[in-house]
Amino acid sequence: MSRLVYTSDLHGSLELYRAAGEAALRAQADAIVFGGDLCPGTPSASATHLPAAQPEFLRREVGPLVEQWKQAHPTLRVFAIPGNDDCQTILPALDDLERKGLVENLHQRAAGLGPYTLLGLAFVPPTPFSIKDFERRDSAQAPRVQPQIARCVLGTARGFEIIKDFDVYLNSHATIAEELSRLPASEPERTIAVIHCPPFETRCDVLFDGQHIGSIALRHWIERRQPLLTLHGHIHESPRVSGAFFDRLGKTTVVNPGCDYQRPHLVFIDLADLAELEHSVYGRQRI
Repeated sequence: MSRLVYTSDLHGSLELYRAAGEAALRAQADAIVFGGDLCPGTPSASATHLPAAQPEFLRREVGPLVEQWKQAHPTLRVFAIPGNDDCQTILPALDDLERKGLVENLHQRAAGLGPYTLLGLAFVPPTPFSIKDFERRDSAQAPRVQPQIARCVLGTARGFEIIKDFDVYLNSHATIAEELSRLPASEPERTIAVIHCPPFETRCDVLFDGQHIGSIALRHWIERRQPLLTLHGHIHESPRVSGAFFDRLGKTTVVNPGCDYQRPHLVFIDLADLAELEHSVYGRQRI
């Protein structure tokens, strides 16, 4: 139980899902891990259907794909967390897929993979964008620094619900720091954390303009806990801008594969030997 294929920010591209599954089958990987932003769509006047359409995408499109992969490779495990462009209405769909033995939902949960423990968390600090289901204040002291350029909405069974006061909404929920503290304890050198947002001031959280916008709370958590590996996404351009799809925080290897919608961004990971990582676009790199 040591080989993973990791990718993130597929945003509903079935072509990218297929590429991940085919790569995992070729590599005879033990698991595929999807690091958030699983579903299509960005809310607009013409996309008010997303809270209903996203879970159906997982059930009707992703589920059958995973079933095919598992028929070809019965021991393959598939793990996923949501991201900030996913509505919270996908959580029951992920649980449905888990009950069918297809996709294991890691959000706010832990799962075993051989000798390793996977932990998952979807939350990101506030963004300028519209869907707020998985946005949280980074810590109790953290200001909301990102300007809001779109209406704030939550995905519900009744459709999008407008958030009238985003700061009140944030203050009514646990912070990312608090959510991290609730993740189960596990042996650090055997822990893999799948967290949509990358940690602050690394080569994995660099915006197009060079600004670092990752989670400070997550960086502190990694520095204290020192898991073996953390897997992220969220900031699509970070590997291209920073020149690297990984970084190190103490003993922890930090990964963000990036996304450009044009080609698969897959990271091939041997958990028994993290001295070298392979990326489908950027090739092999030594840590």
